[in-house]
Amino acid sequence: MIRTSFVCWLLMAASLALPTGAGAGENAGEIYVVRRGQTLSVIAHDVLGDPRLWPAIYRANRDQIKDPTVLHVGQRLAIPEVGSDPALRESIREEAIAWA
Repeated sequence: MIRTSFVCWLLMAASLALPTGAGAGENAGEIYVVRRGQTLSVIAHDVLGDPRLWPAIYRANRDQIKDPTVLHVGQRLAIPEVGSDPALRESIREEAIAWA
């Protein structure tokens, strides 16, 4: 019984983790689980293909991210659909520059 519960828990936990090496935009609109040492710009690079799109992830998760420089291991972040609209992507990049 305990072994079965552990295996079920392990499978569920494994299904929550998204690979960091995923292609650009592949995981947009999904949930990303933060791993040790990751920042919003690293996550934006991994899932959106551009580290300067981190403000989009920050905006989508403001209810749980008080400081965009502080993430917690295991934190579940919504990955927004950024799309391929150049004007939208540029406005998000400009927001990243404003934070710098």
